[in-house]
Parts: sequence; structure tokens; C-alpha cells
Amino acid sequence: MEELFVSLHCFKINLNDGRINKKELTERINELAEKTSNEGTFICRQYLSIKHNADLILFNIAESFDALLSFKEKLTELFGSSLNETYSYLSIYEHPNASYLKEDGKFKYLVAYPVKKDPKWYLLEEKEQNRITKEHVNLAVSDPNNENIRSYTTYSFAIDDYEFLVLYEVESLAKWMKVARNLRKAEARNWIIVESPVFVGKKAENV
Repeated sequence: MEELFVSLHCFKINLNDGRINKKELTERINELAEKTSNEGTFICRQYLSIKHNADLILFNIAESFDALLSFKEKLTELFGSSLNETYSYLSIYEHPNASYLKEDGKFKYLVAYPVKKDPKWYLLEEKEQNRITKEHVNLAVSDPNNENIRSYTTYSFAIDDYEFLVLYEVESLAKWMKVARNLRKAEARNWIIVESPVFVGKKAENV
């Protein structure tokens, strides 16, 4: 099983100090990410958001926690008060082929939120957990709106405040919303106790 470290950072952008504009900001973040990648696998995807406390969302992928930390330290040093961090999440992606996460995201939008389950979920027999999870997956896969959607379930047990960070790269927010609405029918919903805040952003490449 391969592992990749994932972090999500949400920022309020302060351009009032006149040090930088939004286009320059995203370009310099890309430059910083490229320099960090010279030290090992590191990917930074940028998204712009309309959420009141998250103008900019950074979705980072690395082979080590140290790479995430190094990037964060350089980011803070470079931009100072121009970026005010409002939320951050840390998780680990486990997959037989973790390179799936590293593939260049071609979709316009990112949807991300933390998840926490009722402790009673973990006391269920594994067979019962698998049955409930399979129903949830089948509902998603069979939904006619489930196209051009990439999903990642990443794990945060004992390394952050939540148990999971789920991320979706989607081409249509409207279609994604319909898939999510249909998933409210799943039995698995009985064990979800936290799945907020939700962050949505559009790729910032063409700012």
C-alpha cells in the first residue's frame, strides 16, 4: 500500500498592503511549489473560492510531512500578512496505486471537507461495515450524474481533529450536488456526525 501526505490550507487574501496582486500571488506560489518539488515529490494545486473565510485554497500532495512543512514555512516567510490562514487539514492517502492522486487534475473544481463518524461505527463487525460501505459506493457509481468526478478518501486518525478528509475534483458543481443529494439515501449516513466545513474552489491557473 502506497502512502502520500496531503494538506489542505484555506486563506483570506489581503491585497491592501499593495505588495502583490492575485495573479502575481498564484504565480509565485507555483514557483515556490516547483522549487519544493526539487527536494522530492511535491504538488500544489490552487483554487479560488467565494467562501467568506477561504479566498484561496491550496491542495498539497507530498511524499513526506517534512515537505509539507517546508513549503508552509516558505509560504509564510514569502507572503506574510498577504495571506491569513483560516483552516488547515492534514491527512494521509493510502492506495495500491497512490500515483492516482498525483495525476494532473484536469477538472475545474475542488470540493473538500472533513468527516468524523460515530464511535459506534468502529464497533460494528467488519462484514457489516463492508456491506454498508458497498451500498454507499454503489449508489455513487450508479448515479447518472457521476461522470468526470475523481474522489479521494484520505485518513486523519490521530494526526488531525477529524478522522477523514474527503476531496473531490469535479467538472460540474451542479452534477456533483445531485450525486451528493442522492447519497443522502445511503445507510452509511447514520454514522456520520461531522462533515463540515465544506470548501469549494475553482482552479486558479488562469487568474
